[in-house]
Amino acid sequence: RFMSPIEQPLELPHLTLKNRIIRSATHSFLPSEDGRMTDEEYAMYETLAKNGVGLIITGHCCVDPLGRANKQQVNIFDDSYIDQFRKAADLVHAEGARFVPQISHAGPRAVGVDDLADVTARDLKKNRHARELTVDEIHRIVSNFVLAAARLKYAGVDGIQLHAAHSYLLSRFLDPTFNERTDDYGGSAENRFRIVREIIEGIHEKCGDDFPVLVKINLDTKHEDHAGYHDAMVYMLRELHRLGASLVELSGVDFINQPKDATLYYLEEGTALKSAVPEQAMSLVGGVRSLSDMETVLAHGFEMVSLSRSLIAEPDFVTKVLAGGEKSTCVSCCRCFVLPEMHKGMRCVWQWKKARAAARAAR
Repeated sequence: RFMSPIEQPLELPHLTLKNRIIRSATHSFLPSEDGRMTDEEYAMYETLAKNGVGLIITGHCCVDPLGRANKQQVNIFDDSYIDQFRKAADLVHAEGARFVPQISHAGPRAVGVDDLADVTARDLKKNRHARELTVDEIHRIVSNFVLAAARLKYAGVDGIQLHAAHSYLLSRFLDPTFNERTDDYGGSAENRFRIVREIIEGIHEKCGDDFPVLVKINLDTKHEDHAGYHDAMVYMLRELHRLGASLVELSGVDFINQPKDATLYYLEEGTALKSAVPEQAMSLVGGVRSLSDMETVLAHGFEMVSLSRSLIAEPDFVTKVLAGGEKSTCVSCCRCFVLPEMHKGMRCVWQWKKARAAARAAR
């Protein structure tokens, strides 16, 4: 069998990978409500590692009790949460894959918080309001990210990824849609990037320059100044390279609203950014539904390619397509965002239908 480019090993700064495939951070809805991985979560990571995923990035893990995105989210805001990451990393390492937790703060999207805070004060949905974060609070959040990274290094993981995408707190600092501050954390691209810079510098100081830091970031914006955001992104990507980021994963703001038959919907802008900052290793996520899609991403200069919903639908997707299988069964219906709330442990509608049919046959 001809070896696909996605099977080629890769040497990133401080991170050696057996292939070019990333399981992008994906919330599983499997953790317990006290912020801990369950047996189902461990089994999911082990299955992904056994099926050709070279780098597994966890669902977003909370660095601050005031920044939990939902009830079933893994926590890493104190030492009692460390051991679960060591167990998961050991399972993944046994299959030759790498394990990188994503760390995040939900900002005004936090649950169970009455005093909501955002980059800039704003009205929210459901008659709620968020006040503006103080500078002291920003410094505390920076410290919480750094401490979370230190705990994870102690757990033996292969690095961390900062979640600076999808309208969570860090992305809101980067994007002028949300950031209208007039102090050192707002205005220019340099100021909007400041919190991410301080977190990365803090992690390097606490964990050493050789502990891999990855970043997930939106390559687009809903702000009217798209050209300005592109220029800001070029600046931020160059800064990330200067700061020693091992890999930047490019995502976007509107993946949920893409047409169901769309694929590789961020390829054009992603390629433009990769061409502008070729020295920074990057991966692209969004609408990757076949082996051809994966190879196309690499052919456009990206070092890696990221999968999310394809692996929700079929955890063995990579194994299948390398054996000659067709495209993913995922039809971008987005029911994976609501199905687990109705049927615990079920993430994909196809899996739910299969389980329902099996239950009926067993009656």
